[in-house]
Amino acid sequence: MSTSSSNSPSKDVVVMLGATDGEHLAVRARRRSHADCADYWDGNWLDCAIEVCAGGFRGSMNADLRAEEFVEFRDALGALHRRLAGTATFQTMERWLTIKVVGDGRGHFEADCELRDAPGTGNRLHCTLGFDQTELPLMLRGLDAIVDAFPVVGRP
Repeated sequence: MSTSSSNSPSKDVVVMLGATDGEHLAVRARRRSHADCADYWDGNWLDCAIEVCAGGFRGSMNADLRAEEFVEFRDALGALHRRLAGTATFQTMERWLTIKVVGDGRGHFEADCELRDAPGTGNRLHCTLGFDQTELPLMLRGLDAIVDAFPVVGRP
């Protein structure tokens, strides 16, 4: 089987909330979980690595997330970037990861994040990350890179 850019990108595609040298949550989309499937239900699962650095906590985990979840979050975060007030939510189907970004209308944002080590159940890590509007363009570029590398396939 040959790999294409939609199955496994030549370079890592990652979205990062926060600062690489400080508190952050990074989601790295590595490959399609079912590279041989082109239907909506199986073809849009992505094998992702999640890294978190918050306060005294450092950790990483793997999760299967869906391509359309990245599209929805990118669109919501883009709207939040334009308004600076409101909420953008990344809610995954199996509840591996939830991110709720709230803007105060003055360029300050807070991301309330919850990670789970098993689909829908398991242990949970909750953290809150703060950032300002100058960091949103990099987050949006990361989401664009994931969406471009792993476009949604099929139709529901």
